[in-house]
Amino acid sequence: MKKRAAPTRWHKLDNTANIFPVVASRRYSNVFRLTAVMREAVDPALLQQALEQTLPYFAAFNVRLRHGLFWNYLETNRATPQVLPEQDAPCRYIDPVETGRFLFRVLYYGSRVHLETFHVLTDGTGAMQFLKAVCYRYCQLAHPDAFTPEQLATPYGTETAGEVQDGYLKHYVPAKSKTFREPGAYHLRGEHRIAGGLGVATALMPVDALKAECRRFGATVGEYLTAAIAYGVYEEYTACNGAKRPVSIFVPVNLRPIFGTETSLNFFSNLTIILPLARRAVPFEDVMEAVKRQFAEKLTREEFEQKLAFTAGSEKNLITRIIPLPLKNGILRIVYEHSNNGSTLVFSNLGPVRVEEPFRRYFEGFRFLLSTTPREPVKATACACGNTLALTFTTEVEDNRLARSVVRRLAKAGVPVTLETGGDTDETLQGV
Repeated sequence: MKKRAAPTRWHKLDNTANIFPVVASRRYSNVFRLTAVMREAVDPALLQQALEQTLPYFAAFNVRLRHGLFWNYLETNRATPQVLPEQDAPCRYIDPVETGRFLFRVLYYGSRVHLETFHVLTDGTGAMQFLKAVCYRYCQLAHPDAFTPEQLATPYGTETAGEVQDGYLKHYVPAKSKTFREPGAYHLRGEHRIAGGLGVATALMPVDALKAECRRFGATVGEYLTAAIAYGVYEEYTACNGAKRPVSIFVPVNLRPIFGTETSLNFFSNLTIILPLARRAVPFEDVMEAVKRQFAEKLTREEFEQKLAFTAGSEKNLITRIIPLPLKNGILRIVYEHSNNGSTLVFSNLGPVRVEEPFRRYFEGFRFLLSTTPREPVKATACACGNTLALTFTTEVEDNRLARSVVRRLAKAGVPVTLETGGDTDETLQGV
């Protein structure tokens, strides 16, 4: 596989990414982790080769952050990133000085390859594309006899890697302004972890068994898991302590299939599921119906077109464009803090992750982790590979009772669940 020069020397941050350099810190890392679980121990020397040979195809990753007079921007980074053994807590702040100015890191531990990405570069879909391409090349290097010469010469997973267009601006259509202000949300509380870092718990379950349970409610997997998480908040928090504010689940949505666009940059929006779960008897079935109704109302192209008109329109505004960067940063910080106030927690579902046929024998599965914030001390993610779905909770508080509540619900419904903590499987729950 020959290296190819980066297709661009610089590009602007996409519309969503503008806020991340402003708020990023060791407390608000805005870093997420994707993990490929391989079927054999990782060779770090070969992983380093795979990274170096794949990175030139990905203009969205082969960059460093620069600061202009009016906007931040990204330019090609000529340094070489280094793969490192995993030694620290996941999703920690990416210090550019430590990474050669790169805004991602590739780590390894046993049979796992971790990609940690600063959200300024891309979203989960874009990062997964990069991680799979690196792992594909690693498989080719580790098992050259298993591939034909034509396959060894093919840079798998890089077909749309050079697409760095801003999907928000591309699909922006001026429209009458609509406000998307969410009400203040209930926030989870708890004792913070003494050692710092994130607690991680992953529930592994068969997709077919989970879908059978979803069919009982006429729900999709995303709707069912959103309802289960919301009900877990009710069971463990609001039913006991009461809540004046609603439980609000922030659900990121990949906009690429909705608008027919391929880009390696961020291109997502969100829908917010708002549920008034105060101290009273609330059946799970009622929560499920409320979640399904809000998904149907909010998960539409028209809804997201209006959101794009609202967010991208602010960037196109002449006054916004001429405001100097330091003042603009202050405004963006206020906007970010306000948006955090409207969310109880985030549930991000990447959906099925498909591995190309020549490489399936080498992959066991994938994991997805989000960093937390003081207002959102617990976050949840999901991704599936083959017949296994991984539902992961990250938390900066000591207890993980929300994860336990969701796992209990799944187990009672007859979905076999294996609970994995710290990368090791520690218990299997099936039935009651």
